[in-house]
Amino acid sequence: MSSTSTEPRPRVFDRRMTLIACVTVLGSLVAIFDTTIVHVALPTLVRTFDTSLSTVQWVSTAYLLALAGVVPLTRWANDRFGLKRSWIASMALFLIGSLLCGLANSMPLLIVARVLQGLGGGMLLPTGQSILARHAGPARLGRVMAVVGIPAMLGPLLGPIFGGLILSSFSWRWIFIVNLPVGVIALALAAVVLDRGEPGGSRKIDVVGLCLLPPGLALLVYSFTEFGNSPALTPPVVISGGLAVVLLGGFVFHALRADHPLVDLRLWKNRAFRGAGASLFLYLAGTNAVLFLIQLYFQFARGASALRSAVLVAPSAFGAMLVLLFAGRLLERFGARALVLSGLVMVLLGVLPLLFLGPDTSEVWLSATWFVRGVGVGAAATTLTTASYVTLRDADIPGASTLMSINQYVAGALGTAVVAVLVQLRLDEVTGGRGVEALVELDDTARAELGPALADAFATLSWLPVVLTVLAVVPALRLPGRSAG
Repeated sequence: MSSTSTEPRPRVFDRRMTLIACVTVLGSLVAIFDTTIVHVALPTLVRTFDTSLSTVQWVSTAYLLALAGVVPLTRWANDRFGLKRSWIASMALFLIGSLLCGLANSMPLLIVARVLQGLGGGMLLPTGQSILARHAGPARLGRVMAVVGIPAMLGPLLGPIFGGLILSSFSWRWIFIVNLPVGVIALALAAVVLDRGEPGGSRKIDVVGLCLLPPGLALLVYSFTEFGNSPALTPPVVISGGLAVVLLGGFVFHALRADHPLVDLRLWKNRAFRGAGASLFLYLAGTNAVLFLIQLYFQFARGASALRSAVLVAPSAFGAMLVLLFAGRLLERFGARALVLSGLVMVLLGVLPLLFLGPDTSEVWLSATWFVRGVGVGAAATTLTTASYVTLRDADIPGASTLMSINQYVAGALGTAVVAVLVQLRLDEVTGGRGVEALVELDDTARAELGPALADAFATLSWLPVVLTVLAVVPALRLPGRSAG
């Protein structure tokens, strides 16, 4: 017994595990970057293609729709072709889409190229998670899966910063072309480092599920986006939302009865997986809402540029990265429940000051509170991702990765759409019905007059992410403690 107790623990990140983590993180990072990096380029695209903002908005919407639509195919593709081949094919398609985006000379071509990007990028995150989990094994799962949280946490925040830096010196085309060298490096590493994987199996695709789930998710994201762009029950919103409910309801009915559904919903019966998924959904919805709000506050109420507003919230990334250095050890020592609850409290402490925003609130103070929030994000987000896998069998991990990716994309779309509606309604009151468009053209004098009212509007709307963060605590109470980790 003594010999086993003194036996040295295996290194978490040996050379091979480090290279595998680099491959999967690079793939996930470029895919998640592209959900937000294009936001800062929307005004430039309006001028370049001489079109409306509602048309240019499809550059973002098309990517999100493709992501949501292709994720359900991940489990089947991984089982049929193997993890390595699925990941390489997904990255290759993403890079082809990126190249076509950079070469596009019309808005329709750019939108089609963004769809190709999304079809490739959608599988990178869940397939990368499966690769890491398979190679890590139970003993190293906690620390290794913390790596998966890096792209999910830092990607949406760093995307606008890098986008602003690129646009300050180069053409808009480079926000897409910059993916190419990173992706090529990841492909080269993947070809050498990743195992060939299991040979393609005879598993047949769930045709009924394929006809129900991908279009249902795409329609759901589309309805959220359309409602966010125009806060009214317009025919596109009602029709797409209604069809989404019918298709997704039909898939639930089918999946609970099929032997090999496209996505196995029976995984939700696992208490830890269900608790982590629900908490992550609420947390991510709140995160997308607060990122949307703080960017608009800095730009409209304070007159900051897109790049400056992104830099002001960058301390959140530094706080998250600081915790990531110790997240695996903290998880093993304290357990998932304690770490997630502590993280959510820190997130809440970082968001609460937004309830007291004013036109002259100290930027240093806001950046400091954003650092506190980042510390909480680092503790909560990575642990929720890890906790969703630790009690599952190896055979269930690919299906769980797919479910979690769907969970993340839908939460992000819902959080952004809801807060966009509330912002538009509130700013209509402040501007006398002229809305966001009037704020874009404000001069310094007009902004000084509207500043208090604008700050008060954003302070009031900050209750949404506060409430969502508090609600995320409830399912987190069902996570395993130290003994189960």
